[in-house]
Amino acid sequence: MKYLEKEFQGLVGGKVSNSSSLDPKWQIIQDGLLLNSRCTLYKSAVEEVSVWGWPLQTAGLLTAEFSPRSFTILSGRVTEWTNGEARYLTRKANSSWAQGKWSASLVHFDRNTWILEYRRSSLLENARLFSAVLQFLKFRMIREVQKMKQEFWLLSAFGKEYKDLTEDSFRVPT
Repeated sequence: MKYLEKEFQGLVGGKVSNSSSLDPKWQIIQDGLLLNSRCTLYKSAVEEVSVWGWPLQTAGLLTAEFSPRSFTILSGRVTEWTNGEARYLTRKANSSWAQGKWSASLVHFDRNTWILEYRRSSLLENARLFSAVLQFLKFRMIREVQKMKQEFWLLSAFGKEYKDLTEDSFRVPT
């Protein structure tokens, strides 16, 4: 762990968390029905790197929501059943894999299996969707402003006559 922390400090300029066993930054999490303890080594607005695992044998559902996740097994062994398939994959220490967004796998961790996880921000992964939503909001705002300008000019040009036309002067018979 010390070697890993030192390498990350060189990459990100010393903003890496101390993950020694006495460090209170470790949290016990039951994420996606998979019991583990987790220490976030590095977190920014763009990405997150964490180490997690469990000293006992455990199993559960490993999910990825908005953004894909990348894993490297530091120690132990992981058996994975991907997306409900009957066949399984067994991964050992020093192997890596990625899990695509909106996917899930059933996993079984042997004792003392520890994982290094890399995750990018969901805003970066969904940048096209985010920019599309912003463009839509911009379009709606411009349209509302144009409508307000038009009503302002009609009201100033026709005064009371325009106001009478916009009120309930045209009642629809029922």
